[in-house]
Amino acid sequence: MTTYPPERIIIDVETEGEFLTDDQPTPNTASGQADSTTEATAGRTGPGLGSRLATGTLGLARREYTALRTGVTVLKAERAAWLNASEETADHLRVDLLNRRYGTWTARQSSEVERLEEKAAELEKEARRAAASGQGDEATPADYKQAAAAAAALREEAAAWRERAREIQGQTYTGHTTPSDGELERHRRRTANRRRVGLAAMVLAVGGFEIAVGALVLPAFTAIALTLTAWAKGRFPNWRRELPDVPALAYEIESGKPTKDKKEKDKMEKTEKAEKAEKAEKAGTEQVGQAQPLRISQAATEEEAGTAVLRALIGEGLAIGSVTDVSREKWGWKATAHLIKGKPADLVLRLPQLDVALGVRSGGVMAQPQMAAAGSVVLRILLGDPFDPMPPHPVYAPRSNSILKPLSLGPSMDGSPTQVTIAGQNIMVIAVPGGGKSAIVRSLADYITSCTDAIVLDIDPTGRGLGPLRRLAAMTAYDEQRIDDVLDWAIREAEIRTEQMGDDVDNWQVTDDSPAVFAIVDEHPQLTKTQKAKVIKLGRIGRKARVTVVLLSQDATSDVVGDAIADVFGIRIMLPCRKADVPLVVGSDTAISEGWMPHRLVPSPGDWDLADAGAFYIVAPGLRDPILRKSTFLNAATATLRTQERLAAGTVTITPEPADGGDDEDIPPVLMEIRAAFENRGDPEFLLTDQVLEHLATTGPEWRKWDGQEAADRRREAVKAIGRELKKAGFPSLKTDRRTDLNKDNPPSGYWLRDVEAAFGGQPE
Repeated sequence: MTTYPPERIIIDVETEGEFLTDDQPTPNTASGQADSTTEATAGRTGPGLGSRLATGTLGLARREYTALRTGVTVLKAERAAWLNASEETADHLRVDLLNRRYGTWTARQSSEVERLEEKAAELEKEARRAAASGQGDEATPADYKQAAAAAAALREEAAAWRERAREIQGQTYTGHTTPSDGELERHRRRTANRRRVGLAAMVLAVGGFEIAVGALVLPAFTAIALTLTAWAKGRFPNWRRELPDVPALAYEIESGKPTKDKKEKDKMEKTEKAEKAEKAEKAGTEQVGQAQPLRISQAATEEEAGTAVLRALIGEGLAIGSVTDVSREKWGWKATAHLIKGKPADLVLRLPQLDVALGVRSGGVMAQPQMAAAGSVVLRILLGDPFDPMPPHPVYAPRSNSILKPLSLGPSMDGSPTQVTIAGQNIMVIAVPGGGKSAIVRSLADYITSCTDAIVLDIDPTGRGLGPLRRLAAMTAYDEQRIDDVLDWAIREAEIRTEQMGDDVDNWQVTDDSPAVFAIVDEHPQLTKTQKAKVIKLGRIGRKARVTVVLLSQDATSDVVGDAIADVFGIRIMLPCRKADVPLVVGSDTAISEGWMPHRLVPSPGDWDLADAGAFYIVAPGLRDPILRKSTFLNAATATLRTQERLAAGTVTITPEPADGGDDEDIPPVLMEIRAAFENRGDPEFLLTDQVLEHLATTGPEWRKWDGQEAADRRREAVKAIGRELKKAGFPSLKTDRRTDLNKDNPPSGYWLRDVEAAFGGQPE
């Protein structure tokens, strides 16, 4: 909001410098007593009433004039900001643009339904007229039969039109696309233009009316109204314009239905929840009376701990029948809560409040709903560090392991080791900064480089890589070109192995001469779009060939990662991360209510406080329960020592450099160039065919041979040529889409970025 300086207050010191009262009609001296001149001035009086009124009126006029000037400044600034739409945020513009698109769609839908209803009504009128024509006095039975048949046919046609109208009316909105920054700026300009045109029209209309009347009364009223408005803007700051809150979308993104339905549904759900909470509170009062929650740290017996947990749960409005199986653990208490109403998700949502009620640290109460009993939830209440003492990191001698054997990433809360076999598995590690991602990747790299049948490819656009273990990598890639080369080699290696496997072989047989390959890709969000597509392609085609990906990222919702988790990564590790990432990584919309809670772990702020760094949840073959675990830590000094020992003993080697020409053999050049066209324009969601062809024209004369033809013919021939190039390389065709929302009369064609990126994952036929 535009700010303005406070108004000035002007005081005439000569006349208003001292306030006089009835008890003191004349000014005092500094001592408060009359001096030697009192008698001489006793006969002199102060300013008269008229003088004081004039002075006060003058001061008031000055203040109000100052307010008027301030108001004029405010009015000008508000008018300029409103006309230019300069104060509208990106969120305001985005919602307004999406709602306008939705309004256009609903208007077309309503218009089409109305047109069909009118057509059906007209046909029914014709049916009535046809039926009436066969019922006249001169009508024969043949005429009556013919008229009845014609009327029935017309009614049937009318019913078909009405059915079509109902189908259209029942359609849901599917045209939601997030506007790009460029679209938002264009919408800002359009909004400003609309406002300017509207204001100009209003001024012309009012001015024309006043001129037509021909009197000075209306212009005077207009001038007075503007003056009063300006004065009010300066005198009363609350009357100044403020940017309203961002309005809600007029429709639900998921279902395409109007938001009104959702609001009514939410209102009903809130009412039901309130009723349930009230009933649960009454039930709790009957069970435990008005007792206050107990700090579970004060509990000395299982009975006291169970009572503390029961009171805390009931105090949060949960309908709990009982708390059983209370046991003391080295890290705190374990108990099972049995719901008599509601869902386990209701309890999970109240975990932060339970932390407070039971007097434990943030994230100290963990919940695991039981699949075998829908109303039972196992609670783990931490009073201490569940991983103290932490076991040391395993010692792996050089060339002492096989990738086909399981490795241990660290202990779980129940004391059992976290053992996984990583051969043929794509691995994803998600952690916010300070979450302990380096501990996990160092453990994986330490084990892989101790094997005689596995190698590591170290890929990191930041240049850090595996740190002290980087010299054990078969290949390293820290710059853009090298990353492309190493990824191309890995993809080609996976394809060669797949071609060489016999029909009776399901998976590549890993040996010392043909080791498993692990491409460890750190800082995934910093890769280019093309590199990210290559990583996902390698994950899709390399599992059976034992050429897999270890992908490290700070979140799981950036770019293609969020769409590829469920079917690419067999092992998913979540350290302290964002709440939004949990359902994506687990692969379930109800993951949090099922007990997966890495978002409640606290990342380390620095070396002085490790917090929950290194603690993790894992989804892997044989490990499907949401149990908290912690990775053992290999410090840099020990890692450096192991690197020296393994280099001295000899490391596993494979083709030392990427094979030349992998790019040309793998991905068609035309697809790479189409992707480059998007990247050159800032990766918009949609690119017109003409824009793609403009880029292709710079890559070779073969894309300029249609320049002399009409625009439509040029587009058609070029799109056909693109399809032939993709088909020749064994890739699926890349379809264009016409955007009626951009121009309904002549919708332009183009390519979606999502379709181009999906084409990178297409396997040759």
